[in-house]
Amino acid sequence: MNRTGQPPRKPRFFYGWVVVAVAALGSFSASTETFPVLSIFLRPITAEFGWSVTAFTGAISLGGIIGSGVALATGPVVDRFGPRWALTFAYTLIGASFILMYFMSELWHLYALQVFARSMNTGVLAVASAVIVPNWFIARRGRATAYAGLGFPAGASLIPLFIAFMVSAYSWREASLGAGIMILIVSAVPTALLLRRRPEDMGLLPDGELPRSAADAPARDLRVTDYSLGLGQAARHPAIYLLIIAISLWWFGRTGVMLHAVPYLTDALAGPMTDTTLPHPVAVWALAVHSAVGALGAVIAGFLRDRISVRYLIAVDFLMNALAFILLLVVDTALLAMLWGVFYGLAQGASVTLQRLAFADYFGRRHLGSIEGVARAFTNITQAAGPLAAALAFDLTDSYRAIFTVFVVVNVLAALLAGVAKPPPPPEEGEQGQG
Repeated sequence: MNRTGQPPRKPRFFYGWVVVAVAALGSFSASTETFPVLSIFLRPITAEFGWSVTAFTGAISLGGIIGSGVALATGPVVDRFGPRWALTFAYTLIGASFILMYFMSELWHLYALQVFARSMNTGVLAVASAVIVPNWFIARRGRATAYAGLGFPAGASLIPLFIAFMVSAYSWREASLGAGIMILIVSAVPTALLLRRRPEDMGLLPDGELPRSAADAPARDLRVTDYSLGLGQAARHPAIYLLIIAISLWWFGRTGVMLHAVPYLTDALAGPMTDTTLPHPVAVWALAVHSAVGALGAVIAGFLRDRISVRYLIAVDFLMNALAFILLLVVDTALLAMLWGVFYGLAQGASVTLQRLAFADYFGRRHLGSIEGVARAFTNITQAAGPLAAALAFDLTDSYRAIFTVFVVVNVLAALLAGVAKPPPPPEEGEQGQG
């Protein structure tokens, strides 16, 4: 009851949807500091300076490894203060790094800038952005996460085309400058102005619902129950370890192929019966298609999560990723490249959404930052190792076929581990968030 004695009314518009829009804008331009875009920079930068593929990749991998430590520190900060200023700081630093790349002339410049940018991407953005939507939604968490996730595939499909155009029309320096300015305008500013931590901070409840008694709560399943486990409690259940290992294996293959997809298709593509190459625009368009279709995969996964346990969805999706690598190994025409882009786009788009949902669904929203921080500390290592392993494999064998075959195997293993990761039971009364 409110002060007038009338029962509270459900708000006509729930501010959580503004938060979803801010999250989508953030992920749109932040997709610039991801491997599909960085792969476009790889060839022109290494060609201009005479650097090896491994040297270029090493800067990105080192930043990812450092991001593991950053993630551990970010989690508790986000749980206590919310993600707003952590994200604003990270977006600003990433944007500034791309702007400063315009002036790059030495290898240590690349390492300094990419260490900052990648550590912010994998250590701050990955953790802080993962808690935004789960803090505002429970029953509608799947679809809200899917909508927020649309920004990333939209950016990952449009930004590579923009970068490729800028590189072709001007140079990689102008492309980097434009990307940095875009990140500041599209991601940093809306986050600073509009993002809020939790609905309770604004006198609201998750999903825009009104307070209700436990007897009136819908008995759909545990996914809509607002209980939370602390990091110590989560660590007592096998599920957290199985999920972390499975997701880490997925990232090993994901980043490994994304940084090297364009070079593979244009310079080192090897089909089952012949050695061939594809024109550079075909490779870029295949990645653009893959990212655009990822939006559809994200939406499908989000809506399915509101009906099916995320545990089974993520296991099936990882198997789809394994099949996508098999398809990539037999690509030898533009048509097959586009078909691979569609299939892998569906699979990876669903993967990103389901991973965002998994830890929130398993362990709740109150301590999600700390749990995500620990998880990201491990996944960042495999994110960094994937592209470096692919680069070393190529430098040693002049082919990507062996390492891409390894990526098939690790995705199958990831599917098996995710499938047996049974969610922990709810904590006993009075034990929520302990440990």
